Amino acid sequence: MSIELQPLLGRLADGVRASDRSAPERLPLLAQAEQILAGEKDAPEEQRKELAHSLEQWRYQQLDEHRRSPTTADRRLADALDLAANQLTRRPPRPPRWPRAAIEDTYSENSQAGQAAACLDRDLSLEELVRRATELTLEHFAAPTSHPGGTRWRMLLYAPLYLSSHCVNHCLYCGFRAPHNIQRRHLAREEALRQAEILLGRGFRHVLLVAGDFPGLTTTEYYAGVIRALADRGISPAIEIAPQSTSSYAELLAAGACGITLYQETYHEELYALYHPRGSKASYDWRLEGVERAAEAGMTRLGLGILLGLADPRQDLLAMIRHAEYLHARFPDRTLAFSLPRIHQAPEDFRPPYPVDDQTFIRLYCALRVAFPRAELVLSTREAPPLRNRLATICITQLSAGSSTVPGGYEDGAAAGPYGGQFPVSDHRTPAEVAQWLEAAGFEVAWNL
Repeated sequence: MSIELQPLLGRLADGVRASDRSAPERLPLLAQAEQILAGEKDAPEEQRKELAHSLEQWRYQQLDEHRRSPTTADRRLADALDLAANQLTRRPPRPPRWPRAAIEDTYSENSQAGQAAACLDRDLSLEELVRRATELTLEHFAAPTSHPGGTRWRMLLYAPLYLSSHCVNHCLYCGFRAPHNIQRRHLAREEALRQAEILLGRGFRHVLLVAGDFPGLTTTEYYAGVIRALADRGISPAIEIAPQSTSSYAELLAAGACGITLYQETYHEELYALYHPRGSKASYDWRLEGVERAAEAGMTRLGLGILLGLADPRQDLLAMIRHAEYLHARFPDRTLAFSLPRIHQAPEDFRPPYPVDDQTFIRLYCALRVAFPRAELVLSTREAPPLRNRLATICITQLSAGSSTVPGGYEDGAAAGPYGGQFPVSDHRTPAEVAQWLEAAGFEVAWNL
């Protein structure tokens, strides 16, 4: 144990005993961690792993309990629990997790956030910004056979594979929210494989697994089983699911997951609380640090995003960029990816208070390209074909195609049957039609990572 952490755990016990109603259950965890890390007690790897998981869960409960007015002691306890969990799992030493400081920090003009802020200035013409973003995409993604008027760059086509529409969360804007009266479906592993076979027949070798948050159904074991089965079929599966613990992400990586996508939705904490009133998603810090937990578990592709329409798009974009700068500094060998889903239609009682028009939408994507010239930029079928085509020629490197947002929705084409989708699709072209357009426009079409 480091000199800093060993005495700190003991000192923190007095504070926990005085202020925490759960102290009788929690204090033994501190004592066990102190003994193991000090070398006073032998513990098998599985026990160390379970203790680390318990300390991690305690940390997020503590952050939630004290989120309104955290004290220095609260922060010290959160950091100690974080570092103790990290040491118990024998991961490399690191500073405590604290992306909050990064997203709230100011930035210089030369930082990535500063460059993006300059792009969002209306004094910079959109035409000039588009030209700059296109040049950067060509510079960093051009296919080896590129030549003037020929190939632009490699465009990866992928499809979402929805596994479950059951969800405990009450997100006001989502078609899967718990109070929403829709017919729901959860795919067994064999049903998910049938969906995957349909997508394989359409050319896809990379899929994004998506599901609502329903702990009784969407367990780590369930996801790992689906991922292993897909990997055995030659499919590269990434995950867009509820935030997981570090140990769960490690299990999903071992099963064959190739990356994570986790949208913060909005970085504006007060609005975040408004839009997520109930359910596990109400925990801002648990979600904010999800990508970091995945990276610590070994995930190499880290996807970030904001849901446009929930907050000031300029401020949310800059906060996401600062978050990405923080992640890049801690994990410089990982691939960053960004997506900017936009609300077009939501449950009847929700209207996005910050609608984003097409020109602003393009400007936001271009600002991302300028800030992160080597990042993957992803665009879904939420958008209509003309806008998707235009953005593809500017800065997008990954496109979904022929998508269904309904579990089992590929069984008879794009028909949803009686089940509700998470959001409506605007681009109804088949994967073959999208690929045909891309090839005619000079792109090198790819179906796998």
